Amino acid sequence: DNIRGICSEVQLKKELETPGVVVILALPCQKTPDWLEEHRDMIPSNVLLCSTAKGLYLPTKQLIGHAILDALDRAQQPLAFLSGPSFAAEIMQQNPTAVVVASDQLFLAVKLQKILSNTTFFRVYTSADPIGVQLGGALKNPLAVGAGMITGMGFGTNTLAACVTRASRELCDLCIAMGGNPKTIDGLSGIGDLMLTCFSSQSRNQRCGQRLIKGESVADIEKDYTVEGVPTADVAVAYADMCGLELPLFRVVYDLIHKNITAEEAPQYLMGRPLLQETSRTHMAYTSLS
Repeated sequence: DNIRGICSEVQLKKELETPGVVVILALPCQKTPDWLEEHRDMIPSNVLLCSTAKGLYLPTKQLIGHAILDALDRAQQPLAFLSGPSFAAEIMQQNPTAVVVASDQLFLAVKLQKILSNTTFFRVYTSADPIGVQLGGALKNPLAVGAGMITGMGFGTNTLAACVTRASRELCDLCIAMGGNPKTIDGLSGIGDLMLTCFSSQSRNQRCGQRLIKGESVADIEKDYTVEGVPTADVAVAYADMCGLELPLFRVVYDLIHKNITAEEAPQYLMGRPLLQETSRTHMAYTSLS
C-alpha cells in the first residue's frame, strides 16, 4: 500500500516531501543518467535511490551506480540496486520470485527488503556487494546472446549447460578483478539471473543470439526490441582487457557479433583451448580469430 507509481514531475515533487521516502528508479539503463541529470535539483542528496536497471552505462563504460553519481554531480548519494532472476510478466502474475537488493550500506538494503518483500510471491534478499550485483545483472546479457547463438546453431542442453557453467566462472573472475565479491556471482544476481536469461525464450538477448547466428543484422533485430547484450559485449571485452583476463566466452560472443569469426570457428576455438583444471583462473592469452 505504501508503494506508488509516479508518472509526473508534480507527483514526484510531492512524494519527495515525505520523510523517509525511497525512490525506485524503474528506468531503462541508458536513460537513467540523463533523466537524473535533468531532475537532480529536485532530488535531495539524502534520499535513497534504488535502481532496477540491469546494465552498464555504455557511453562511459561505467557501472550504472557510478553513472548515477556523475549524473547527480554528487560524491555521495544513498544508493541501492535491485537485481536477480525476475521477468516482469511473471511477477505481475504473482509467480513466486526471489531477488537481491544491494547497497554498500547494508542497512539501506535491509530497509528496501522490508518495503518490497511479501509473504506470498516476492522475496528479497540483501547484499553488501553492489559491484558484484551490478556486474552480474549487466554482464549476463552478452552471455545470454551467446546462449541464443548455441540454440541457433542447433546444439543441445549439454552445450548450453557447459556454456552457462563456464560463463559463471568468467563472471566470478571479472567480479574479483573489478572489486566485487565472487560469492555474489553464486547467488541470485549472478548464476540465478544467468540461468533465467540463457534458458528462457522470454529473454530478448537469448532471442537476439538465435537471430544473429542465422544471419540477421543487429540493426534489423533492434527494430523489434532493445538488446542490451550486444553493446555490453563490447564493454565486457574492454573490462577483460583492462583487468588482464582471457574470458574466452565473452570474447567469442563479441567476435561472433562483430563477424570476426564464423559460427563454425567458434566451437572449434573454445573446444580446442589448452586443457586446464576446472578451478583454474583465466589469464590473458586470447588472440582474436579475425
